[in-house]
Amino acid sequence: MEKGKYGIRLCFYTVSAFILAYLGCSTVLFLLAGVVLLAEKNEWATRQIIQAICLCVARNLVSAVLGVFDFLYEIPIISHIWGVADGLLEALVSIFVLVFCIVGVLKNLKGNDADIIGARKFADWAYGIVKVLRKDLFFSILP
Repeated sequence: MEKGKYGIRLCFYTVSAFILAYLGCSTVLFLLAGVVLLAEKNEWATRQIIQAICLCVARNLVSAVLGVFDFLYEIPIISHIWGVADGLLEALVSIFVLVFCIVGVLKNLKGNDADIIGARKFADWAYGIVKVLRKDLFFSILP
């Protein structure tokens, strides 16, 4: 396994990212992404963490969309139906995120790309933008 600049194995960062994504700790996940992006400057680890961020954002987005319909709990008959549907959808999303996080952890422990469906293309695209921005920012600071 490859070690980063500070002697920490890069898979530690990526496995931690997938665990944080499942737990829903988006703030800590973004802080971890900042450390890997700015301090370690490793392309593979950054792409893996971006994939973990995609899973966390997808889970939070589904929760937010379902939260819009919380007014349905106020309607007597529909509240029971909505409660079951809401619980079922939340459970399905949690299982979906859990499965992809486990796949990501197992693949990252072997040193491979997580290959999360849809998230890998986004990670490639996002890393390209970040790489250009980081280079432009660096050159704009120096004379």
